[in-house]
Amino acid sequence: MRQATNRLINRKGRNSEKGAVAIELAIVLPLFALLLLGTFEMGLMARDHQALQNAAREGARFSALPRNDISLSGNASTTLQTIQNRVIAYLGNEKITVAAGDIDVNQDYPLNLGGLTVTGSKVTITYNRSLVLPGVTSFIPLGTLQLKGTAVFRNFYN
Repeated sequence: MRQATNRLINRKGRNSEKGAVAIELAIVLPLFALLLLGTFEMGLMARDHQALQNAAREGARFSALPRNDISLSGNASTTLQTIQNRVIAYLGNEKITVAAGDIDVNQDYPLNLGGLTVTGSKVTITYNRSLVLPGVTSFIPLGTLQLKGTAVFRNFYN
């Protein structure tokens, strides 16, 4: 008789905890989803920042070439626009859209090399990235984050 009573108690104990797993899952699943979304978002931000750095490097390298010297070219605005278009095209391949006004080109940036001062080309790109996945932002607006990419190359002229 004692064995039958123990079995009955064990069955009742298991039955009373039947919904506990569902409740624990309901509590933990949204937290896990937020953690997963945050990790994914951080990865996308790191990717975008790396693309901005690479585009700035490409723009600075292109700007440092002798044929792109704004001070010697007949039409400085056309040369500046050519440099900006190069950066915009690079970012377009990475599915990032920036305006020409978000790209700053300075071809008279001073560089100190072992006590000698030379000029370089500095390109800075400013990009406002919406937080949370771009398609989801319309449903959950969380604001924007400003990312910058900067690179400097020594000019091959001067």
